Parts: sequence; structure tokens; C-alpha cells
Amino acid sequence: MEIEVSEALGRSDVTFIDVRSPEEYRNASIPGSINIPLFDNHEHHQLGLIYHNVGEKEARLVALDMVSPKLPTLVNKILEAAGPNTPLLYCYRGGMRSLSLYEVLRLTGVDVLRLKKGYKAYRKYVNQKLASYSLKSKLFVLHGLTGAGKTAVLKNLESRGCPVIDLEELAGHRGSVFGAVGDVYERSQKDFDALLLNQLENFTDEKLIFIEGEGRRIGNIYLPVFLGNAMDSGFQILLTASLEKRVERILQAYIPESVPEWLKIQLESAISSLRNRLGDKKTDLLLDRLKQEQYRAVAEMLCTDYYDLYYKDSKPESAQFDAVIDAEDLDRAAAEIAAYYKIETNSNIESQLPN
Repeated sequence: MEIEVSEALGRSDVTFIDVRSPEEYRNASIPGSINIPLFDNHEHHQLGLIYHNVGEKEARLVALDMVSPKLPTLVNKILEAAGPNTPLLYCYRGGMRSLSLYEVLRLTGVDVLRLKKGYKAYRKYVNQKLASYSLKSKLFVLHGLTGAGKTAVLKNLESRGCPVIDLEELAGHRGSVFGAVGDVYERSQKDFDALLLNQLENFTDEKLIFIEGEGRRIGNIYLPVFLGNAMDSGFQILLTASLEKRVERILQAYIPESVPEWLKIQLESAISSLRNRLGDKKTDLLLDRLKQEQYRAVAEMLCTDYYDLYYKDSKPESAQFDAVIDAEDLDRAAAEIAAYYKIETNSNIESQLPN
């Protein structure tokens, strides 16, 4: 039986099984789905070549040879992954890959579903929902210079039960030129959109959502227009911290106790990309300090000579904020902000914010 995307997403008794190749799954998938590929990356590539160079019939015969020995294992994996739920299979367009496993599972007496038109239909669904999304919640937008503790405060608020959307976590990017530095996984626009929609749908009844102030783009990810507009019209809160504390937090976030060579290469590349903005003299000085593993000096110089100059809108004297909160102590700052979430209505929030 085929099932529409909207119906499938509304059910709690199904487990989404993505039967596409691991590479396809890694690029974009339905949140919460489990990848049990019919063909691995190499097999999928080979079948594509045969399909385009020889023909569909030959590709299907080769595919049959490839998949036949795997069928018992695949069936067991699907049953194990689904547990008490009904497995809901999908491939890219709802074609032969999901259909072949669907028929095998039915022959073995398993209750199974297929997603109509596959992942492509799901992507269309997400695009349409975001394009017409009406955000009812008011956004509580956290700003601050690099190292001020915006992400840490968001995590603290989340642990207190407050509704939080961490855009950088959804994007797999920390923002700015150093956003992809370190052990991070940059997500595709497709996955970001899907995860964002999921979070928004979870917070439909929330009057207030906490979020970090971002531009219209995080790395290679673009934010929906409605979200950017909602951030602009939300409550603007500035977090402040001393330079010493900010440098300390930057080092904790980016520099492990033992710095591997690959991380040094990433840092060198990120610093080098700033040459047009910093000039040769400052860039070379930063690279020299990096080479000598003077990480604290590098972090401090990046703050004073780059971030604090190019992110002036995160200073109290440079923009209009509804409140300025001292984030030297992150837990205290989060507690102060979380207090507003307990206000029963949003109508009097402005009057209760600190000056």
C-alpha cells in the first residue's frame, strides 16, 4: 500500500526506512529515518552507468544479481529497525528500489507501506510548507560578540524546558569564516529545511521561542524569508562578556587539549581566507602564532582585530536592544532569560525586560 507524505508524517506507528544508497541518504533524508540501502554507493553508481550507457533492461538484470543474495539480510534489518512499528519504505521517486523490497516483505507476510513518490515528494512537501509558513510565535533573539556564550545559553535554556531553535546546530555550521572548522558535519539545504520545519511544527503552540541572531545565511545554508523577518521583529537581547572570558570560551569550543594536524590545517585555511580583510601583516602574524601553537593569542587577536570590528551590530552602543544581559556567568544569564518564558502572556514582556 502506498501512503501520502502528509498522512505518513502524521502517524506515530511507522518507521521510515530509506533504501537509497548511503551517499544519497547522507546528502538528504527524512528526519528520523533509518538507512537500509538496497545498493551500496559503488553498486548504485555502477547501475547508473549501465542504465545510461546500455539500457534499463540490462540495469534491472544486473540489479537483480546484486540484490538477490542480500534479501534475507535486508528483510531482517528492516524488521529489526522497525520493531513494533510498520516499516514505511522510500527511495528517491518511489520507484523500483522501494517497490522491490516492498514486494519481498509482503511475500513474507510483513505488514509494510511505501511512501508515494518517495523522497522527492517529501522534499516538495517541505518546500511548500516553508514557503507558506505563518509563524505565530514571537522570537526571543540572542545576540553577542563571538564568545559571548549565545549557543551555551541556548543549550542551558533548552535544558530548562524552554523552546529553543539552534540554527547553527541544524546547519552543522558555527557561522562566520570559522564555522566549518573542527569536528562538525555541514548539512545540506534539504536536510536543514526538513529539520527546521520539524522544530517549528513541534513549537506550534509556543508563544515564545528562543533563537540566536543570524544573518540570512549560515555557511552555505539560506534561512527562509519568513524566519529572517520574524527574527528582525522579535525581542532583541544582547549578551555581553569580557574579552578574557570570550577568548576562554572560543578556545574551549575550537581547540582540544591535543590539536590534530587536520585541525591545524583547517585553522590555517580559515585565517588565510581573511587576508583581504585583515591585510598581509596581521594575517601573517596570526599564521605565525598559529604555527607556534599560541592559540590564546590567536583567539584574542581574532576578537579584537576581526570579529569586534566586523560585527559592530553586536555592541550595545551600535544597535537598539530590548535588553542587555551580562553573560559572564552563563547559568545566571540563562536563568534571567528563562524567567521571561514563565510569563503567561507575551503582552507585557517589554515592560518586564531589564534595561
